Amino acid sequence: MKKKNLDPDDSQLAFLASLDPDAPVAALNLFQFNEHARYGPGDEEYGTEAADVSGQEAFSRYVAAAGQVLAGLGGRVAFSTKVEQVMIGPSDPPWHAAAIMSFPTRRAFIEMTMNPDFQAASRHRKAGLANHYQAHLDGAPWVTE
Repeated sequence: MKKKNLDPDDSQLAFLASLDPDAPVAALNLFQFNEHARYGPGDEEYGTEAADVSGQEAFSRYVAAAGQVLAGLGGRVAFSTKVEQVMIGPSDPPWHAAAIMSFPTRRAFIEMTMNPDFQAASRHRKAGLANHYQAHLDGAPWVTE
């Protein structure tokens, strides 16, 4: 079974903390959805009809809630689209969607991850996704004044 990537590890968090907090940042995301959402025992949906949804539907719940936190910090989804094919590189996992989010500062990204509403919404992301890769990019090209 392949390792499921849904959260950064300690070394990734330490590197993030070492970077300029005032620099703009963009996050390139690749998403692979579970066929069916996988809510856990600690989730309010667990064992209820609300848990009987596709992974993509669970992820949509996350997007709705997390998007409000993102916008409140000056961030935005620059684009989001279906992945049609992996042309170069391994096609396993098969990515279903890609998105770029941009933040006016790295500090705003970190604030988003620490926001209680964002953290509560993250259960939907984890229930909906089989795998998630996120690469941080220079955010300057994505910043809109």
